Amino acid sequence: MSSILCHLGNPRNAKPESLQAYGKLREQLITGDWTYLSEHDFIRKVTLEGCPFYQCLFTRDLMELGQEKLCWRKQQFIGMASDAVDVSVYEMVARYSKLGLTPRFSYNSFSHDPNSGLHNYRLVWRVTDSLNDSYDETHAAIKKMRELSGNLADARATSVSRLWQGTRSGVTTYDSCAPLLEVKNLLY
Repeated sequence: MSSILCHLGNPRNAKPESLQAYGKLREQLITGDWTYLSEHDFIRKVTLEGCPFYQCLFTRDLMELGQEKLCWRKQQFIGMASDAVDVSVYEMVARYSKLGLTPRFSYNSFSHDPNSGLHNYRLVWRVTDSLNDSYDETHAAIKKMRELSGNLADARATSVSRLWQGTRSGVTTYDSCAPLLEVKNLLY
């Protein structure tokens, strides 16, 4: 079982309800220490305890100035957020899997309501350990992954330094053998 180095927040029962609460959560994660834990524990914390996480690692310097691009150091995950779509998480995982891009895990978001007939979920891929991928290359790869969803993934969720909210509904799919994404391979 591999380990993960990440920015991971405390357990939550819901996503922040205001911009002020979101900003406070963001600051708490950015100024806190990085967390190092097993992949299994990471997925449990995100999908059962509702812990928010950043999909990248970055240093704390300049974050308060809004210079995320200058603080970004390495991508750990690439995630896709789909909200109020008629394609289920299982169908979307199958779509990516046919392309050889099986997500490591997926989960229904806090806002998912199975009675609505629409689906709200997150797909998450692990990224290779490469210090040679640039911020711009990673951003282009995330946009490419969105295109591969048939543009059903949220266009506003393509930020390299996105803060992801967890859930308490559990993991929907998990594939420990899913290959790690190579950012540069998505660009060609």
